[in-house]
Amino acid sequence: MAKNRAKSNPQPLNLVAMAWCAVFAALLGMIVFSGLRTVAAAHEMRSLYGSLTQVQREQDRLLEEHSRLMLERGTLGSMQNIEVVAQTQLGMEFPEQLGEILE
Repeated sequence: MAKNRAKSNPQPLNLVAMAWCAVFAALLGMIVFSGLRTVAAAHEMRSLYGSLTQVQREQDRLLEEHSRLMLERGTLGSMQNIEVVAQTQLGMEFPEQLGEILE
């Protein structure tokens, strides 16, 4: 009788071993998938950081240009510069007496 029991037990043991193998394979698959996703996320992060650096350089360049343009605008808008342009390029002169013009 002991031999009969020994022969009938290997099937349930085989099913348990197959179940553990399936669980192990599933866990291994999840670990590999997780690793691949981590690598993909790290690559995307590096790519985005490179883009951020490029955009920051462009922002710095535009801020420099804006500062230069504001300085130029201030220079061109000064009263002394306006008077020089009016006299040299337009041939205008400031009147001697304002009272005569206003009457």
